[in-house]
Amino acid sequence: MADLKIEIISIEGLIFKGSCTIAVVPAISGDLGIMHGHEAIISNLRDGEIQLYDDSQNIFKTVIIKGGFAEMQGEEKLLILVN
Repeated sequence: MADLKIEIISIEGLIFKGSCTIAVVPAISGDLGIMHGHEAIISNLRDGEIQLYDDSQNIFKTVIIKGGFAEMQGEEKLLILVN
């Protein structure tokens, strides 16, 4: 299974840059699970947690956010801008 490249950026700077197997983000319409190869998407995010999972399906990083935006760029990169 290919890894998803992910960047989480706030106004203060880079929060996380790396890879994960699955990213779960708190979209306005409900939680979204995003993996490598996900269709192109841009979504508003609500207050909540971004959870990043490794290949053993364990959460290795949690980021608490106060809204923002997520954009799938191509098949392998997820860019998240947070407040």
